[in-house]
Amino acid sequence: MHDSKTEIYFKVGTSGTGGMGLNIPYTHSEERPSRVLLSKSAIAGAHTLLLFLMARTPDTAITKEIKPAAAIAWKKIEFGSVKKRGKEIELLDIPVEASVKLGNTFQFTMENPLKKTGKPLKSIYIDTGENGIFSRGEFEAITAQKQMEFVTPEEIAENIIFEIKGGNTGHDVINALDNASLHPSYRAGYLQHFAVNKLAELEKINDTHSIAFEMLGPPKLSKLLYELHLLRLIAGTMKEIVKLPAENLSKSITQLIQDNNQLRSEIVSIGLAVLMPDGKTLIRGNELKIPVRTGDDIVPLDPKKIDFWANDGWVDLRTANIKAWQKRLKLLMKEA
Repeated sequence: MHDSKTEIYFKVGTSGTGGMGLNIPYTHSEERPSRVLLSKSAIAGAHTLLLFLMARTPDTAITKEIKPAAAIAWKKIEFGSVKKRGKEIELLDIPVEASVKLGNTFQFTMENPLKKTGKPLKSIYIDTGENGIFSRGEFEAITAQKQMEFVTPEEIAENIIFEIKGGNTGHDVINALDNASLHPSYRAGYLQHFAVNKLAELEKINDTHSIAFEMLGPPKLSKLLYELHLLRLIAGTMKEIVKLPAENLSKSITQLIQDNNQLRSEIVSIGLAVLMPDGKTLIRGNELKIPVRTGDDIVPLDPKKIDFWANDGWVDLRTANIKAWQKRLKLLMKEA
């Protein structure tokens, strides 16, 4: 959708039970919810939360969803052949003498299958679209007050059009979820400074640095945090990092990694690796987060894979990576 420059994504969703709870005598003819029906509701909810995330993603389509919590009717009312799954229900020739006696066992397959009359079942029905056709008795039962009841397709369409035009119907569940979600608080924002200051204070007291443990997000986050930490240890500030030649920074950080056993151990022990400036020497531990092991103990290696893995989870001391950091920091300072 991003590539196609989609402006709006609108879903007509479902609750899975037509707006009823677990008391669903109509849906799938179940008195108690089966795994099939619960799966339907689970997928409906999962997709709604997928759209909730999509709606919060920058520079994407406006995302909305309406969930009719009732039966939807109707398409037409008429007399004609009754169809199930697109096929007519054929009437069977059922003589009374074909009745079977019940004993100690029950056989599903009839020994003498009944003959078809070749005539379809014809009756008066109401066509509800994707939910199929109902008899008068079925429709009257499901749409009675305090049962599932129903909503018309025209009403759904009117809500969709109004929302697309920029109106607010109050029926967009994505917007409702957004407003009902507990958002970041002022109190938490205030306490964030306190927490960070306390962490920094303990760093000074214990003469250590708290950089990354490889527990938040992908290994790339830990890799980036450690690379920036190494640059800070050598140059001190953003301004100094961008001033110094990348080659000098690479050499100084390499020397630091070689001399500081504790720092080197901390980086490697959480599953990262350190790629030395020559691009061929790797300091690693027993286990690596990147590359992800998918089976074979030995895999082919080439420069492209080295670049790919270094980008994803290796602390990269090559000059090209230092230059990339200098470019990032220049952009950050320019923005600030």
